Parts: sequence; structure tokens; C-alpha cells
Amino acid sequence: MLHSDLPAAGDLDERVRFYLERELGFSLDSFPRSGLDLRESPTRTDERENRLSIIRLGNGALATAIPRLIAALSPTLASLTLDELFSPVGLAELRRALPPEDAESLAHGSDYVLTDARDFRPAKTPHATIPLTKNDLPPEQFDLRMSERRPPAEAQQDDFIWAFACRHDDDNAEATELAPFGPRCASIAIVIWKSPDLAGYGLWTEEAYRGRGYALAVVTAATEYVLQQGAAATYGALTTNLPSLRIARRLGFTPAWQTIWA
Repeated sequence: MLHSDLPAAGDLDERVRFYLERELGFSLDSFPRSGLDLRESPTRTDERENRLSIIRLGNGALATAIPRLIAALSPTLASLTLDELFSPVGLAELRRALPPEDAESLAHGSDYVLTDARDFRPAKTPHATIPLTKNDLPPEQFDLRMSERRPPAEAQQDDFIWAFACRHDDDNAEATELAPFGPRCASIAIVIWKSPDLAGYGLWTEEAYRGRGYALAVVTAATEYVLQQGAAATYGALTTNLPSLRIARRLGFTPAWQTIWA
């Protein structure tokens, strides 16, 4: 993705801005207009995948990390251009600089947003989607999903929609990982509320059913639902997961930011 595809911090929708400021621990007014800043942040903790976060917006990027990683990464970050950093070269250099236990979880993702319902291009697929409510969730998923419900009023409703699923029609197929979400479940998009007016998705499609439009169908249904709530939607995936990123582009999402995390 070219940096010109990404909006500058000052051009972000307020709902997206609120979410990113909470994630970074800083006001976006202090986000660098160009180049890279490296800072400690109260939102970073010594937990896997939360020790380092580098977010790129427009021509600038802000790296936040726990103290022990700042010292380890400073020389490497200073030696890379922004384009190099958000490329395979940059990831390789970061892995060399990070301690092994941190390098293992290093990843690079792209995030897209859809803030205006008029830009939504719902896909037509042959697959019917099924909204899942509280009673449709596997018991082991309930506590996790509780933290992702949209406050305040909906959290008290038993018919609150948690996810959308698609089912395949192969009665002879073996049970899959998604079977607890319903018989023959091929794909699921769990709605994860990042704030009261911004939602993203946890998306999973069984390997045997990928490439058939199931994921496109559940993300279409989930996005339609989010927009109906008057909220904005985000869609994130690893930059190497091209089939997933194509879903975002097909539905009218636009590039918003990139993140490197460990």
C-alpha cells in the first residue's frame, strides 16, 4: 500500500480518531505529520502482541512500546525510511532487533474503514446469512463476547446480535472448528465493538470452504448491521492475506491506517 492511500491524522472520521487515540494513549494532534516518532505509552503492556504498536497515517507513523523495547528498537527505526519500515525489509530488520520472544509475534496489518453508508457496496452471494444472538453462542465464547457488546442499552437485550454465520449444505461433511456456532457452519463474522459507534470483525472461514463467497456474505451482513446502528465499520487483516483484504475493497471500505505490532 502506498502512503498516499492513507488519510492524515487530521482527516480521520471522529469515531476512528477516538478509537486510535485510545489505542495509542496519545492525542492525534501530536501525531507526526511526516517521519516516525518513538514513545513510551501507558497503553502498551508486557503482554504478547501489545508490547509494540507502530501505526502509520498519511506520511507519518507513531511507534509506542514498553521501555525495554524502545532501547532495542531505536537504532533500527532510525535507520529505516517509512516506506522501508512498512515493507518486508522493515519487518526483517525489526525481527533482528527484537528479542526472540517478541520477534515471534511480529506482524503487519492493514485496516480499512467504512464511515458513510452511501459508500457501502453490499455483495450479492448465493449464501444466506444467519444472525447469532446470545443463545446461539458456544458457552466457552460467552465471557469473551460479553466484553465486545455494544453499550449501553443493547447489552441488556437477549436478542442482541453478536455475529453472522453462513452454513454449507454438505450433510456428510465432518464437524469443523465452527460447529459450536451451528451445524455446518462454514464462515462466521463476529461483531466486535471497539467503541459505542465503531465496530470491527472477527472473521473465520473453514479452510475447506474458502474461496466460495461465504466470508463475503457474512461480512456484508455484519457491515449492513453495523451501519444500521448508525456506527462506522473497520476491517483489518494481515497484509499478506490478500483474499481477506479484497473483501474490504469490494464492499466499499477504504484504506485508513497500517499497523506493525509485537
